[in-house]
Amino acid sequence: MSDTSACIVHSDLPAEASAAQTAASAPFETCPFDAADLAKHGIDASKCVWTEITPKNLRGLLLSHVSQNVPATQSFVPTIHNTEASLAQQLLGEDEGPTSRVHLRVGLGVYTFEYEGSRMHLLHQRRGPIVGTSCGPAAWDNVVLLCEGEGAKEATNALLNALISDEEKTKGSEFTIFRWNVKYGYWGRVARKTARSLDSVVLPPETKDKLVRDLDQFLTPATYKFYVEHGIPYKRSFLFYGEPGAGKTSLIQALAGKYRRNLCIMQPTSDPKFTDDALADAIKDAPPRSIIVLEDVDALFDKQRRASTKLSITFSGLLNALDGIANPDGQLFILTTNFRDNLDAALIRNGRVDLHVEFTHASPDQVRALFRQFYPAAPEGKDAEFEAAVAKLLGERRVNMAGLQHFFVAHRTSSPDEAIAGVQAILDDLNEKQGDKAQAEEEGKKAEGGKGGGKDAKGKGKKGKGKAGRGGGRKAAGGGGTVNVYINTPSGAPAGSGDGSGDEDEDEDEDEDEE
Repeated sequence: MSDTSACIVHSDLPAEASAAQTAASAPFETCPFDAADLAKHGIDASKCVWTEITPKNLRGLLLSHVSQNVPATQSFVPTIHNTEASLAQQLLGEDEGPTSRVHLRVGLGVYTFEYEGSRMHLLHQRRGPIVGTSCGPAAWDNVVLLCEGEGAKEATNALLNALISDEEKTKGSEFTIFRWNVKYGYWGRVARKTARSLDSVVLPPETKDKLVRDLDQFLTPATYKFYVEHGIPYKRSFLFYGEPGAGKTSLIQALAGKYRRNLCIMQPTSDPKFTDDALADAIKDAPPRSIIVLEDVDALFDKQRRASTKLSITFSGLLNALDGIANPDGQLFILTTNFRDNLDAALIRNGRVDLHVEFTHASPDQVRALFRQFYPAAPEGKDAEFEAAVAKLLGERRVNMAGLQHFFVAHRTSSPDEAIAGVQAILDDLNEKQGDKAQAEEEGKKAEGGKGGGKDAKGKGKKGKGKAGRGGGRKAAGGGGTVNVYINTPSGAPAGSGDGSGDEDEDEDEDEDEE
């Protein structure tokens, strides 16, 4: 997370002197509030420790906490919450009533509450004129937390730490997905998802066993002690590579659930402001107990270390961020790619990537296992019958796990025998996708042919004399063009880019509006 430390100031001035000082020096440069105004609410600022809450994510957490613990409140700001859980309850018949998408959070005002025996006050005020921003007209709001009595500093720190810890920890079988906010420099919560079990991810047993055994051995006190004694950074990195739709994202989600880890998704190609410093800060400030995922790492740099897109990060910046000496202990990194051969050797060398895990097309064992998952009550031998039907139909062609899952979802109301009889749909789907790919490749060839025609015309132009020949060449060359086409058609969307993309944390959205 971003730095949640706040400036804690203690005033030794009497209340009258403090009020006079703030009144005479308005607008307030050294004090974030008007002590005289607080006195109207029965608050003696001279007996308080105050903290101006500047981190946007912490401000939202504190306002939500006060909303839940101060019943006598008159001022509110509406926020919109993700209703995924309530929707699931309705579909399962557990909750047929209307769901509340709008939640009210405390607005401007002064609020008093208790926390672990300490009396606290929250001041939420608007300061300064309305100004224009990239999000439209806005005014500067600030939030100040005041705490009375001895040990006020410690009580304030305990409350803020509790809010952050509660936000970051995983609950039961759930895991939280975070996304790095490049503009404001913090990890914003995107969604909280129910984790799937490792058993539900159908992979070759040796693939899962190797990975789980490696993590089980790494996440032990003895391993940590070994790393420290030998001066080795205590982190573990994995490269998931291979065919698209083979289960890389599903396995990442299952690992997050098994080891009760958050998922921190980074997409350095998504924002030109994602610089080397931003990348290093993102890794350094990731929430504790997280898996940091860098998806499609081959989309960043090729084997010659040239940026594949217009990036603001450099290849050396990427390596330094992964190796960062300031990175917290115990971090887990997962890099994913469909094309390991396109990666520079320095990026995946030993010490930078500890374990390579390959994902392939569906094996016969996986085909049978997936059939048993969708038809657990099917008579014995039906899984083998289904696998034989698929193998006979496809011949030398291969299908990935996403394609098989797509088939079973489409046939979710079919019986086992009907599913076996309908395997032709798998081949039809493959032909359709390969037809789209072939069409795109054909269009690319036509574009290349246009470029060649331009060259021929240019050559003929050169046979003429003087400027006419040169001019004719330029005209013909201008008519040709190069179109680079890359087609990737996975059937399943990666974590955080499908349903989760619309489930952004309401605090983050509101804070951007405030800014």
